[in-house]
Amino acid sequence: MPDRTGFDVNARALDTPRLLWTLACLAAAAGPHLLHLPLWSPGLMVTTMLWRLAAQQGRLALPGTVVRLVLAFAGFAGVFVSYGTITGLDAGSTLLVVMAALKLTETKSVRDLIVLLLISYFLIVTQFLFGQSIMIALYAFPTIWLITTALSQVSSAAPTMPWRKAFARSGILLAHAVPVMLIAFVLFPRMSGPFWSIPRGDNTALTGLSDTMQPGSITRLLQSDAVAFRVAFDDDPPPPEQRYWRGPVLSNFDGRSWSIFQQHDREVQESSIELIGPSVSYEVTLEPNYRNWLFALEQTDPGDLPRRSYMTSDLRLVRAEPVTQLFQYRLQSWPQHRANADVGPNHWTLQRDRQFPQRTNRRAQALAQQWLAETGDPAAVVERILRQFRVQEFVYTLTPPALSRTDPVDDFLFNTRRGFCEHYASAFTLMMRAAGVPARVVLGYQGGELNPFSRHLTVRQSDAHAWSEVWLDGRGWIRVDPTAAVAPERVESGVAGALPDGEQLPGLFRSYDWLRQLQFGWDAVNNGWNQWVLGFSRQEQRSLLRALGMKRPNLQKMLLAMIGLITAVMAIIAAHMLWQSRPSPADPCARIYARFCRKLERVAGARADHEGPLDFARRVMLAHPAIAAPVEEVTRLYVSLRYFPEDNDSRIADLRRAVRALRV
Repeated sequence: MPDRTGFDVNARALDTPRLLWTLACLAAAAGPHLLHLPLWSPGLMVTTMLWRLAAQQGRLALPGTVVRLVLAFAGFAGVFVSYGTITGLDAGSTLLVVMAALKLTETKSVRDLIVLLLISYFLIVTQFLFGQSIMIALYAFPTIWLITTALSQVSSAAPTMPWRKAFARSGILLAHAVPVMLIAFVLFPRMSGPFWSIPRGDNTALTGLSDTMQPGSITRLLQSDAVAFRVAFDDDPPPPEQRYWRGPVLSNFDGRSWSIFQQHDREVQESSIELIGPSVSYEVTLEPNYRNWLFALEQTDPGDLPRRSYMTSDLRLVRAEPVTQLFQYRLQSWPQHRANADVGPNHWTLQRDRQFPQRTNRRAQALAQQWLAETGDPAAVVERILRQFRVQEFVYTLTPPALSRTDPVDDFLFNTRRGFCEHYASAFTLMMRAAGVPARVVLGYQGGELNPFSRHLTVRQSDAHAWSEVWLDGRGWIRVDPTAAVAPERVESGVAGALPDGEQLPGLFRSYDWLRQLQFGWDAVNNGWNQWVLGFSRQEQRSLLRALGMKRPNLQKMLLAMIGLITAVMAIIAAHMLWQSRPSPADPCARIYARFCRKLERVAGARADHEGPLDFARRVMLAHPAIAAPVEEVTRLYVSLRYFPEDNDSRIADLRRAVRALRV
């Protein structure tokens, strides 16, 4: 089928420049998917690209129908073996990449290249299903620009133009779409749920806290500088000693590892917590972690929680579904609170939090029981253990030695005395249970960095922390951080400030102040993207529309406003383009074509106002086949000059000669 220039995209064999443009776009669009594709699929893509280039140069032949069918079957089988399905986000995107790669093996015409470029558009857009970070957007926009440029180059009847001119032309075309994009972003009705919500085939957690803890599990997180979540406070943030971001609560202990007790997850009673003192209001932007728990300061009001979330009896904040994408929620917490002793945990819960394996770590058990016998007061046992950590030669370190697999707590307390927060929390909690006091381990984050540019708090994986909670009669659950007894700087200054001389956290950004400032700046940009683009919810949208003068925004008003504004913008753009493309009185191309039309008036009548050059030529050629060839040649030259005005002088001369040669 010919395009507007008379170029038949089905019949025309492709040339090397057009093929290279297409391969570049396909590689750029598939590139981000490499992070989640099985290793064999990028190999298939590279192989088919090289094969197609070799075929273009005549070194190899393209595969026949049988080979292509075998490759297609192998591709489907590979996806199924890798994921156990061919549907879903991961399997579907892999299948799309595989099919695009196999399409190269049958690419013989320009039409096939156009299909591959359209697939490239789809590939780059599907990347937003995996994440919507500003980095993905910054990658997607120039890639779309590249694909648009390639599409104009590939589908053109004229030879490919210089790349700078091609990019400039497609850039102007995309710039026309920016106002439409902004109008749709502001006015398109927001859904109650996330627009990009497609579940992934796997629910594997990313780097972050787990639902178990054993020696070394939190230490490993210090190698990651990834953001866990960001927090924007309505007022000044609380002091560092109150920034305990509570996460999973671990009650099961097998002698070495702590884990969540899964069988009893009832919701907490609001009356079991008494909230006192001033509150702290804040908004958390949680990065995807594929877990159900949310993080909050102590103590959050159980009656004012995010949608589809609840607080369990052990005061965990739990969401109904895993956090698979950026999730924002508002909370109000009371750093000063106390448990209502009259509505405390039931006997079964307290008994569960006293249990421990009695055949392991016997020295730690005996010491705790001795201190209880000497003092007779659980609170005094707490102080004894903390004083033991302070006065003995215990060291807070990133590189603790390996511990015994059978008696790790005994080995830590009486031999190595070197550990990270999980070592101290585990030892303290076990000793309190051995003293008959209900105790549990809490995982979460402590501290966070205040960004000097945006004033939000950034909590990273390296801020991961473990502490303990004990139940004291008349006081309820009390937070105890045994790590603070050994290294109080951990609470005030973070992990880096608490490490002994000669140890430091990994990461280049921590070593140079200017890089640290650069990191703060980039994090502020990310936070702005999260707040103003990804976090542009229905509430923010309607607040903005009311500020712009739309009273009581609703679905009908927003749709009408969007359609009206987009129509007006497109009309302005169309009028501008028509004005720009109007023939100049001094335009030699227009004068020559007008002479051509006057010649044809003798046999075909005047060209109607609604007839474009191709329509007029088609009418003349059907009525007068004898002059079809020269009419087609003149029309081709004129359209080429009008839409692709490169090398004007030589082609205008060709057009002038063709019109002179026409005899009617």
